[in-house]
Amino acid sequence: MRIENVALTADEHGASPSSPGADRHAQNADRQIARMKSNYAIFDSYVAKAQKSLERGNLETAGGYALMGAWVAAHMHCGFFASPRIERILNKIGRQIPSSLPTTDRAGRPDQVKRVLHVSGEITAVGGLATMLRRWIESDPGREHSVALTQQYDQPSALITAAVSRAGGSIHLLSRAGGLAAKVTKLRQLASEHDLIVLHIPNSDVVAPIAFAEPKRFPPVLFLNHSDHMFWIGSTISQVVGSMRKAALDICEKRRYVEKKRSVLLPILVSPTARTKDREAAKAALGLDPSALLLISVARAQKYRTIGGVSYADTHSELLKRFPNALLMVVGGGERPDWADASAAVGGRIQSLTPRDPKPYFEAADIYLDSFPFCSATSMMEAAGYGLPCVSRFVLPPEARICGMDHPGLAGPLVESTNDQDYIASLERLMSDPKLRARIGEATEKSVLDANVSPGWNKYLEAAVARALELPPVDLEAILSGDFTEKLNFGEPDTRLEDIYGFAPPQAAILRHHLGLFPLSERLKLWIDVARARAFLGWKDAVKGLFRESLVFKLKDTRAVALSVWRPSQ
Repeated sequence: MRIENVALTADEHGASPSSPGADRHAQNADRQIARMKSNYAIFDSYVAKAQKSLERGNLETAGGYALMGAWVAAHMHCGFFASPRIERILNKIGRQIPSSLPTTDRAGRPDQVKRVLHVSGEITAVGGLATMLRRWIESDPGREHSVALTQQYDQPSALITAAVSRAGGSIHLLSRAGGLAAKVTKLRQLASEHDLIVLHIPNSDVVAPIAFAEPKRFPPVLFLNHSDHMFWIGSTISQVVGSMRKAALDICEKRRYVEKKRSVLLPILVSPTARTKDREAAKAALGLDPSALLLISVARAQKYRTIGGVSYADTHSELLKRFPNALLMVVGGGERPDWADASAAVGGRIQSLTPRDPKPYFEAADIYLDSFPFCSATSMMEAAGYGLPCVSRFVLPPEARICGMDHPGLAGPLVESTNDQDYIASLERLMSDPKLRARIGEATEKSVLDANVSPGWNKYLEAAVARALELPPVDLEAILSGDFTEKLNFGEPDTRLEDIYGFAPPQAAILRHHLGLFPLSERLKLWIDVARARAFLGWKDAVKGLFRESLVFKLKDTRAVALSVWRPSQ
């Protein structure tokens, strides 16, 4: 662990005494700093292994360890948002993987974009990233759109498939090509057939940074900064980085090595609203009294973490006691045993529901509440489409603005409080005044329509595309020269990030998850380490860990074909 090489910046004691929650945060400062140093030691060990493997010419092993280092930095915050060391390792790997494309630089830059290649990792049936990708394609009908997936072996959801088909494009599953080198080769070939590359990639996905190690040979790259509160890789190959809000722009330009001219605003994109029921009818359809006052929140369960022993339900229970006709429904919160007492105190009027279609709840709601402590901008923008006043809390110092809301569309009409007392007071005013709810809801709906719904959103898209076309290819020598040591910040917002967003499994679990990335010799060594730590999830998981990622998928394919051909006699 080379802490002596790490520059410590900002205030090492976290929040300033005058900021909300400062006392609790200051009490935890030593623990949080120690945790970041421990996280950094794990990160540094993987990067060192990647560097050593690169020096030995073991490119796939180097890529695997670089990916693991990036994964740790993304999920177990280390005090920085970008790593020049990892970017340089990936660049060197990319320059050593042979390419079938011409060795000369791409002749000129396109003067317009007709064909777009979107690159992502794995597209799930639900989630903001998949939804924005689909909406992007649907909102830009004048161009052909294709999708390349680096970590998915099966076709994505029918919604994505249909959107790509209507856009005249194709879906390419790079995992079917084989290991890292095969994925890189296939992605390079696809990129050469398009005018613009848009990266929607996971934080630790190494395929695109390796594939586009020589930017002059490829179309311009536009990186969608969809994970702006976390570490990610890929900034050094991107002509333009599109961030969804001002706080993300600030971090890009100050802490991700992105020049200001390459940093643009590209807001979240949501679909236009199509209401099917008025509010009273929607309440009746949910089995509610039409005169009830319905507060809703919509997000993944992880966004409602209990912090400091105070749950999301605890915050709202006293308020609901003062409004006996009100109830709070949290769509997506799932089972919450820690909410049981608070809900019981108001007769079960705080309900956490499993993930489901939120539309019936948006149509029935009177007020929308943001998730906490992890805000959910996309859900709030969708709520605004139904004319709902939106209420959020930002109880942190200004330096931690990345943990709050300053998105185009929401900034301005959003009802945002800086402490719990003001938050409850704002809710109380809205719950008591239907005209105030209507006025704020109308203003929020108009603001979101102008910034986050096509065609209003398209002005940001076209500005980003124009910037990508006008700028010269990225000067990697300038970006990757000089001091490669990560600079840890032990102040705001870094000390808070793992508590709010992080996920810190044991090292053996991290190894188990990534076994399939490595060549056989290295995989066997790591497999033994995982087995000794008793980290496999049963014998099937242990057997799966012996095989390469691509081979596991091929075996599944073979089994599926065999089952479709063979049928036992009836």
